[in-house]
Amino acid sequence: MAPIFSGLLMIIITIPLLFAAVQPWMWTLYAALIIVLYIFHTWGETKHSPAPAGSGNRRMFLFSAGLFYAYALLQCLPLPASLLGMLSPYRRHLLDSSEQLLNQPAAFQSISYVPAASFSWWIFLLSLWLFFLLLKGRLTRREHLMTLVVAICGISLIQALYGLMQALVPTMGVLWVDYITVYLGDARGTFINRNHFAGFIEMTWPMWLALIFIMGPDGGMSSGRDKTYSSRFKTYLSSHRSGYLFFCIIGLLFVLLALLFSRSRAGIAGGLVGGVSFVILAHLGGRRFSGLTWGLIGAGMIFLAIYGNAIGFDKMMGRLVYIDESAGNRMDIWKNTIDIARDHPLGTGLRTFESVMPAYNTLGPVNIKYKHAHNDYLELLAETGWIGFMALTVGFYLFLGQSILRIKRFGPSLPALPFFTGIGACSGLISMAFHGFFDFNLQIPANCIYFIVLITILYVCLRQWPDQGAAAGARINKEKMTVS
Repeated sequence: MAPIFSGLLMIIITIPLLFAAVQPWMWTLYAALIIVLYIFHTWGETKHSPAPAGSGNRRMFLFSAGLFYAYALLQCLPLPASLLGMLSPYRRHLLDSSEQLLNQPAAFQSISYVPAASFSWWIFLLSLWLFFLLLKGRLTRREHLMTLVVAICGISLIQALYGLMQALVPTMGVLWVDYITVYLGDARGTFINRNHFAGFIEMTWPMWLALIFIMGPDGGMSSGRDKTYSSRFKTYLSSHRSGYLFFCIIGLLFVLLALLFSRSRAGIAGGLVGGVSFVILAHLGGRRFSGLTWGLIGAGMIFLAIYGNAIGFDKMMGRLVYIDESAGNRMDIWKNTIDIARDHPLGTGLRTFESVMPAYNTLGPVNIKYKHAHNDYLELLAETGWIGFMALTVGFYLFLGQSILRIKRFGPSLPALPFFTGIGACSGLISMAFHGFFDFNLQIPANCIYFIVLITILYVCLRQWPDQGAAAGARINKEKMTVS
């Protein structure tokens, strides 16, 4: 296995294990490791074939990402007072007030309220872009893509089993941290916060579905062959792959149980959204499920319905806007976050919400220090302003929409591995996009990495694999014409 891919795989496997790398020194270490891998790739790696020329859509995605990175960096730079007054009048007003209070002239200041913190997180986000560039060049090899899928499923199973132990033994903490008493009795793995654990599971559990369909008889699809499905299934059960399939089904059940026992309302709802998305995307791509597959899906839906009825779907959905009894209502935080965005149309800088929010907390409990907005979209808007918000969200949703169109276009001709892996990644992204309205999973470094991993998988499976297939077909046709 190539050293670069081994390094990337090591990052993917280890980053969720130590509290999801939420400590600054931890995510800084991972950012440095990614940068080192990229430097090694640039200077010492064997040459790869050049990437196909970028289409209009690819150039648009590059423009969106480039605009976001450029503007987020601009927020960290010291600016003259006159220019700062034009870009962020409210920030300039506060600086003028402090200048009068301290009787000291304010020197060059940045748009960001905490430029050091903003720049540190910008470096981490830049490392995610480098991570994407490194990973996408290696997933066109079948063995690398399959290894990555197995690794994702393996680490999610480890997290799920640990989470189930925490649910069964309510006094069990997270690793060696026993002094954290919140979420005792809930499945949370090594994430401490059950909602972030649920976000990780909802992103990764569709990859278990992908693995099951890749390994199943006829990929779990109906077939028009003369041989009956029952006889094909009996033949499959006698093969060596049946044991692997059974293990995958059991593993998937454990992962789903851990998601349910996390008791994360938005996480459970997001997981359900991801499952429905997987079924819809499979049919959109021209794959028809067999009767047995529909039976298993129906059994799973019945199980979820029984569980949901036991805990009360109305209570679960009605409490989506609450954090917990002590921290108050999410909608109050959202209203205050909108006030921040209104006063700072160009943003307050990455990772500044915790510093700015106390001055705007007029609706929530005064003794609570909110570190995040509990809404990834609003926090992005408040911190990066309309420029950063539009660049990132519009770019992502255009990418998602184009990917769904490519599933419909190329799905019928794609092999099982890239097809099911691609729709599994797309389903995980849809889940996280839904969950982002109620939490801040993308402020957690481990979930950030896995979000980028899914984007990379989706990009490779629906763009590079079809491009390779088209290139191979053109080459074969050219050879036939030459022979003739």
